[in-house]
Amino acid sequence: PIYRFVHYQQDINEETGEVEKEYIIFPRYHQLDVVTKIIDDVSINGSGKNYLIEHSAGSGKSNSIAWLAHRLSTLHKNDQKIFNTIIVVTDRKVLDSQLQSTIYQFDHTPGVVVKIDKGKTSKDLLKAINDGKQIIITTIQKFPNIYLDIVQNNRNFAVIVDEAHQSQTGETAKALKQGLANIEETLKYYAEL
Repeated sequence: PIYRFVHYQQDINEETGEVEKEYIIFPRYHQLDVVTKIIDDVSINGSGKNYLIEHSAGSGKSNSIAWLAHRLSTLHKNDQKIFNTIIVVTDRKVLDSQLQSTIYQFDHTPGVVVKIDKGKTSKDLLKAINDGKQIIITTIQKFPNIYLDIVQNNRNFAVIVDEAHQSQTGETAKALKQGLANIEETLKYYAEL
């Protein structure tokens, strides 16, 4: 339903903290289409699949990510949450402020969205993950220091990677995958090969 996508947004001056502009946004067709298709597929198939979303410059990637993160965080199957935590990852050492602000504005309930941005450390990320926060926004560079300390407890994570072509390789991405993977399932998979 379209009402899940209608959003009141504010542009806030980062220096002064004052609201510069207020407006209502609606999804463009491609945003509505991609989020709806992923949500429908996850509703049927559950967790464990990979998806690729291609966006051109200026096409509203931040809003697509925000809508997807919030919809995934509330998705249930058989009265059980499909994902315990949604982690939005960027490979930029300084979090994309537009992406961060967009996701944060989609839910004003305190504690739903946690930003692990400048001034916060890998330990802050670890605490947010282990505390089961709903939506976490972070940089990929924080994972190598904590991946061994993430408490799994049979939780499912949805990981939305911004700029996936740059973030899917190397030791840092490997640490993210190892920290959030279901180790028993991963070992079972390798044993069957």
